[in-house]
Amino acid sequence: MKIKKIWKIPLLFLAVANIGGLPAKSQIRHYYIAAEDSVWDFAPSGQNLVHCHEAAPCAIPEPWADNHRFPATRYIRYTDATFATPMPQPEWLGILGPVIRAEVGDTVIVHFCNKAEGIYSMHPHGLRYTKENEGAHFFGANSGSLPGFGSEVISGQCFDYTWVADRDSGPAEGEPSSKVWWYHSHIHETAEANKGLLGPIIITRKGMARHDGSPIDVDHEFVTAFFIFDKLGGEEPGLMHSINGYIFGNLKGLVMKNGQKVRWHVLGMGNEVDLHTPHWHGKTLKTGQGNAEQRTDLVQLLPGGMVTADMEADNPGEWLYHCHVADHIAAGMFTTYLIRE
Repeated sequence: MKIKKIWKIPLLFLAVANIGGLPAKSQIRHYYIAAEDSVWDFAPSGQNLVHCHEAAPCAIPEPWADNHRFPATRYIRYTDATFATPMPQPEWLGILGPVIRAEVGDTVIVHFCNKAEGIYSMHPHGLRYTKENEGAHFFGANSGSLPGFGSEVISGQCFDYTWVADRDSGPAEGEPSSKVWWYHSHIHETAEANKGLLGPIIITRKGMARHDGSPIDVDHEFVTAFFIFDKLGGEEPGLMHSINGYIFGNLKGLVMKNGQKVRWHVLGMGNEVDLHTPHWHGKTLKTGQGNAEQRTDLVQLLPGGMVTADMEADNPGEWLYHCHVADHIAAGMFTTYLIRE
């Protein structure tokens, strides 16, 4: 598909990076991301790989046994402005778009091209932006303001979003050194999330980031999103009770080494049935730091929710990881994570 760039935001906005007394030295991080149509298989093995009561693998129960491949639209990252070479992403990220990283003080420029058939956008949670860079289509009830230029990117066109990781975007006192936010398309929000247009942003505290933006005090970070994708207008065979877009243990790659410090960023999205309680077998985790620290092995998620928790991976073995809502377990919202010796 031929791509035409329709708007480029002046870099005058980069001055915002010094809001709130942040040090002037910071990075400009460029991401080349496209929306693309595809077909997504929520159970590519065609089997239940984990929760079998005799031997695994076993059959996926009805009504999902033959209902796990559906049309999707996803965010795909590319290496550069040619949008010719997709960047590989971790197996465990699944249907989610690429992780967008920044350190507090950085500016993120997302070069977004819509290679799909619909009209889409990219809206970030947590970051600072101008109206033109909000990526959300709505009209102001009080001022009569119009949608920003980046609110709709039609098929075949591009837009450069400029977002700033200011002090309010990063972890507060008492939080771990990095925290997670959502990004997603925000025109027909519910339909676009169900298509697969959503992904994570991770912001690291100032002075705590490696060159790539990841936190220096953590060995490994995972992002897991608990979301019931509605692919058939509410009919049960089309309700995919997934973790990162996989059901019945088909999410793989949550693997770490014994003794590593592992950070889990856990996300929720969806409808009123998307009340999730992610639970880790085999280990406890902590949320917060210092006086705000709490110990748990289960967190609570509402739609749009975001939780960060740290684990000392010191109990080798392969452990169950699942939503603890009974109906969600029955519908396949589970997988495993592995701590290698």
